[in-house]
Parts: sequence; C-alpha cells; structure tokens
Amino acid sequence: MDRLDKELVTALFRQPRAELIDVAAETEMVAVQKRLSALQTDGTVAGYTAKVDYERLGYRTVIVRLAVDLGSIDDVTDRLREQPAFVTVYQISGPFTVFAVGRFESEAEIATCLHELHADPDVRTVDTSAVRRIHAENDSPLNGEN
Repeated sequence: MDRLDKELVTALFRQPRAELIDVAAETEMVAVQKRLSALQTDGTVAGYTAKVDYERLGYRTVIVRLAVDLGSIDDVTDRLREQPAFVTVYQISGPFTVFAVGRFESEAEIATCLHELHADPDVRTVDTSAVRRIHAENDSPLNGEN
C-alpha cells in the first residue's frame, strides 16, 4: 500500500459515505475510482459501516479474556464469533489466549454468557472487565500519517 492508497483509506475512514469527488479533493488523487476499486478487490477496503454509539442504545461493553489451550483456540473463537454479542474476537499471546469484546443489552445477558464460558470444557480461565467509559473506538492508525 503506497502513500496515496493510505490517504484514500484514511479519508474513507473519516467519512465512509463521502462522495468520490470529495475524497479525490482531500487526497489529491486523480484516479480515485480505480484505486478504490483495487483496494476493494484486494480486500484492503472490505466494506463500509456506520459508527454506532452502543452506550446510547443501552448496551454494556464487556472485555473478556480467556485462557484456552492452543489446540482449542479455533473452536472457542468460532463459537464466540457465532454469538451476536461478541463484536471483536482475537487470538493473543500470553496467559490469556483469547481476547473478545462483547456488547450486552442487560446484566442477565452478561451473566448467561459468563455462565456458558465457565461451563465450556475448552476454557480453562475466564477473566472479565466491564467497560466504564469508552474514550476512543474505531479510530484509524492511519490518521495523522504523512
């Protein structure tokens, strides 16, 4: 990805619904449509989405860290991804091998999820933290790059 592609992705990140002409003006690219098509084809730009303030919708955000044996990580992460509450699921290094972010509508939903995780034979340890306040989310590391 060259500098111009990064500028295009950064502009789209700031305004995903922007008209191509606006993006072209911001990034000074003449062939924006062609570059964007190439970025979509190779999977760099995988889609467009709305930024949602889940707190305003009443959702609670919970960070979940799981200790899972290496041989079971794919099974556990697949099961987490199948649950609509989990919006982000990572395999990580360290004593906790799975990191997930969940959005839950109620304390009862959180309790049910935690009960299921503790009962999962592939999960050795469950560690959770309720998010008290979100200071930054969905920011791009490309913002501010020259």
